[in-house]
Amino acid sequence: MPDLFELDYFSIIDISWALLAIVIFALIVNVRKKKHRDLDYSEYYTVNVWMKITLSLVYAVYYITVVKGGDTLAYWDGAIKMQNLFFKNPSYYFEELLNPPDLTMFYKHFDLQTGLPPGWIYREPESWFISKIMSILSFFSIKSYLVATLILAYISSIASWKLFELVYSYKLHTKRNIAIAVVLIPSVSFWCSGITKDTIVLFSTIFIIYHAFQILSLDKETKLKNWLAIICFGFLLMHIRSFMLATILVPMAMSYTVRLVNKYRKNKFKFYLIRFSTFIIGILFFILQGNQLANSEQLAEAALLNKDFATNTTYEGTRYDIGITDYSAQGMIQVMPAAILAGMYRPFPWEARTLTMIANGLEDLFFIYLTFQFFRKGFFKKVSMIRKNEFLVFAFFFVILMSYMAGVTSGLLGVLVRFKAPVIPFLLILLTVNFQNLESDIKINSELN
Repeated sequence: MPDLFELDYFSIIDISWALLAIVIFALIVNVRKKKHRDLDYSEYYTVNVWMKITLSLVYAVYYITVVKGGDTLAYWDGAIKMQNLFFKNPSYYFEELLNPPDLTMFYKHFDLQTGLPPGWIYREPESWFISKIMSILSFFSIKSYLVATLILAYISSIASWKLFELVYSYKLHTKRNIAIAVVLIPSVSFWCSGITKDTIVLFSTIFIIYHAFQILSLDKETKLKNWLAIICFGFLLMHIRSFMLATILVPMAMSYTVRLVNKYRKNKFKFYLIRFSTFIIGILFFILQGNQLANSEQLAEAALLNKDFATNTTYEGTRYDIGITDYSAQGMIQVMPAAILAGMYRPFPWEARTLTMIANGLEDLFFIYLTFQFFRKGFFKKVSMIRKNEFLVFAFFFVILMSYMAGVTSGLLGVLVRFKAPVIPFLLILLTVNFQNLESDIKINSELN
């Protein structure tokens, strides 16, 4: 762990810069709010921004004063050492920035003048990548951890607002239900608004989904900025949590298939050809990916990660077990139900040991209640309607894949609640659909096609 007192997080200068940043964001929010005032859902814009900012600061203060360490402070410690390296030797900085971590470079670049980055952060390429990104942000944040936290929180608020607008455009939810799913779940804002991997993963995932659906929507003009955004945020995911790309790509392919099926529903030949082709391609993809998965680096990484969290005593927190012992493709499939269940609904309230876990457990009770209501009446009719809507099909497959990956790789409940954050908005989007509106939408599309 970095020495907490090596950096002064609450100096008068740091607090002053943080207060100034809050004032600047308040002015930005006020201007943006005026632009949104004609929207039916404009009241949630301000709530969205300030919830992200408030809980990101709570997260920062919690780790500084209570935990007195953690990855978030280690990322920032590495970022500051990188900035020191820039002022010592800019060419060394860019050499470090543009290359994967290497011990030869480590001892060449860092010394007593720059300070040494945390060793365990440097040794893991994904973690060191976060420090490198944060080093760029440190120039804009005046070397203040709190200001950098606020900047990330504001970026996160932009992402969640884009998701709000995307869901609202389908007219399948009340604005209150969209707000609950996308804006008002505290755990998502707490775990994914500060300086963490999970913050960048979540907003990158949402931005990719938003821009992908802009491209998918044939009634909207596809712009270069949509493709550039996907490439940019895809680059981030590739270097931080690469499996997220598959959890987006596969559901997006299924969503596009639904669009084609709906388009040719009245042309029986094309309709059944598309469905049959989709089924065959899906089977082939499953077989080929299953064989490839058995020997893939991602599987080896998942196995190592799960074993590490499960057995390494240096990780604090409550462990959970989904019963996986065989990390072959067959073994991974066998634990799929338990992994998906964990990714959606754990920690259960009786598993909570800390205040934050208790809050997560109470949220999960709420999700379980909504799931019960979903199953309680007209379940098969609901499923039949969902499978005809491109966005809901995406949400379904994304929830299944993301829940599985979160459940099978975490090992610790404290890690799980962060990994599963992208699941929560889309799970709630599925569970809070206005099925009367969806049924009407299906009828209208059927008549048009």
